[in-house]
Amino acid sequence: LLQRCNTSVSIVIMSSINRATTPTDWVDSAALLHDHIEWIRVAAGVDVRAEQPALAAELDQPDQEVGGDLGSLFLARWHDIAVGIVAVRFHDDGTAELKRMYVRPIARGRGIGDALVSAVVDAATARCCPRIWLETLPGAMNAAIGVYGRNGFFVAAHGGRTFHVTGLVVME
Repeated sequence: LLQRCNTSVSIVIMSSINRATTPTDWVDSAALLHDHIEWIRVAAGVDVRAEQPALAAELDQPDQEVGGDLGSLFLARWHDIAVGIVAVRFHDDGTAELKRMYVRPIARGRGIGDALVSAVVDAATARCCPRIWLETLPGAMNAAIGVYGRNGFFVAAHGGRTFHVTGLVVME
């Protein structure tokens, strides 16, 4: 949306958060998941593929791993460009896990992370999940930890540990 104010011109960027449902959504989601895993490898020095061997299926077929009753995957678009992703996985104990949140660097600082977290909270609330939890790494992921904190998450004394890396923090 282009707005004119006197002689200056500013561009207002529109974004949206939607549940991934179409073939295009799943292709964009897979690309963002690959970017996310590579970002973790570079920024945190952690090879998520080695830590979680089952991740290969999630990267190649996210619709099979977090679709249907297993969970949902939400995609953030900035205009028509996929710039962010988050998944929610529903566990047998009734809890929900916030997973794989990633916002491309060009779109950071625009509230997209907050909107993605909100989508997960809404999905978990709709399923009456008593607890939403996540795993994160301090340092490289401090900005994400700030997003989680702004949205009511806190460091948990316990929690599901699906990722076994030194320094891992569980939030709920």
